Amino acid sequence: MIQHFDRFKDAPWFPKDREPVLIGGAGGIGSWLTFFLTRVGFTPILYDFDIIEEHNIGGQLFRASDIGSYKVTAISNITREFCGSEITTFVDRVTQETPTHHFCFSAFDNMQARRDLFEIWKKSIPGCPVTPIFIDGRLEMEQLQIYCVTPDRIADYEATLFNDEDVEDAPCTMKQSSHTAGLIGATMTAWFTNHIANIYERQNCRYVPFYYELFIPMGLTTTID
Repeated sequence: MIQHFDRFKDAPWFPKDREPVLIGGAGGIGSWLTFFLTRVGFTPILYDFDIIEEHNIGGQLFRASDIGSYKVTAISNITREFCGSEITTFVDRVTQETPTHHFCFSAFDNMQARRDLFEIWKKSIPGCPVTPIFIDGRLEMEQLQIYCVTPDRIADYEATLFNDEDVEDAPCTMKQSSHTAGLIGATMTAWFTNHIANIYERQNCRYVPFYYELFIPMGLTTTID
């Protein structure tokens, strides 16, 4: 076992078999999320087809030397260097033909991609030996929202999906910051490790909200069970 896991390998959520997780999107949310999940022992399967541009550096986990590279390639190199682990990457969109997984993370910045990934995740539910979970992160420059969806909350989550054209886009200079993106990646990881602990302990001993929101300027949080 890699030695950098020694400080937490006895945690009740530590992935005993390097648990794979499916992540859609490698930008502001997905880059940090992939890093944090890999750092604690999970094995991401990451989908994204975007190339890193200079403006991505301000909010996403990339280096200036990564500009011009595929995001998944850069994240793979970063996790190898900082986490000592390999991840699986695909320079591709998530489609209805994408293989499913019962642990799924949406790190997209548009609703259509969320819908597509959610439909894929629902295919994993029948016959799944553990409780599946779909964790969706939504990010603004100083605000974050997270949905933790289990099979019993499908209808509640679907009610939150809207058309992208119905939302006014934020100014380009007010879209993202690294500290908020890091916060949402870390919090999504925390809710997921709570979910994994509940699976391993075979009881709901740790809290996983259906909805969590943080509005940084006022320090306001909203939680829905």
